[in-house]
Amino acid sequence: MVRVSTSGGRSVRRTAFTLIELLVVISVIAVLMAILMPSLQKARRMGQAVVCRSHLKQWGQVFHLYAFDNENRLPQSIQGGALSAQDAYWIVATLSYYGDKKIRLCPSTKVVRDAAVNRSHGGTLACWGPFDPATPDNWWADFDTGSYGLNEWCSSPPVGVASFWGFPAERAWRRIDARGADRVPLFMDCVYVDVFPEDDNSPLPDEPPLYEWNNGWGDWGFEAMRMVCIDRHEGAVNSAFLDGSAARIPLRALWKLKWHKDFDTNNAMTGPDADWPKWLRRFRDTF
Repeated sequence: MVRVSTSGGRSVRRTAFTLIELLVVISVIAVLMAILMPSLQKARRMGQAVVCRSHLKQWGQVFHLYAFDNENRLPQSIQGGALSAQDAYWIVATLSYYGDKKIRLCPSTKVVRDAAVNRSHGGTLACWGPFDPATPDNWWADFDTGSYGLNEWCSSPPVGVASFWGFPAERAWRRIDARGADRVPLFMDCVYVDVFPEDDNSPLPDEPPLYEWNNGWGDWGFEAMRMVCIDRHEGAVNSAFLDGSAARIPLRALWKLKWHKDFDTNNAMTGPDADWPKWLRRFRDTF
């Protein structure tokens, strides 16, 4: 309270906050923000996960549109017939079926590189790419950046080819209308452009850093399940399935899905004696 004298000799009381009162108000606001911030951050993450699933639902439609135009077959992945290696690969094969490259990006992730690098991996919250297009065959020209990867077992290699990218072609889900399509992951949160998961793959012993990936931890053809077993959405990843649906997959349930035709879902990571690393034990194992 401040007393001010006027020219008539009267005094007028003018109210004002004291320093102590201001400090109390600031302290209360700080406490409220500390209480609210976790809830706001959780709501933000939940919103990002919903947008991510929407993107993947669109990707399911993209692959279905491609298949409908190609006798229900999926992109052939490798060179053959009239298609070059680039035209056969999913990134180029699907380009004409969507207009906005933003659907390549999970909103929970960000681009972390300024310079283009060949075979650049992402991370739990990092995009893969950008790739260097200045290669002799211009292979990376249309790759740009992204947060999702293809289950390469969902491919239709040319007839008569025994293997593609070094893996048995007989295991591939060649058609979009395959039996049990709702249990076949097609396109999902991933640290690279594609993966070949196997039933003997194991999770990383320690949780990977949020914004980086090391090829020694796993690559598209080596311990590939690790590239999708990332805590991007509160203990889960999102995926489009071969039937066109999109859903949230708890990390420990990844080994229960039918990644290729011979994938044994009764594997070391789905039994009662599964040895889960500490960072994964708190997550669900049902889908």
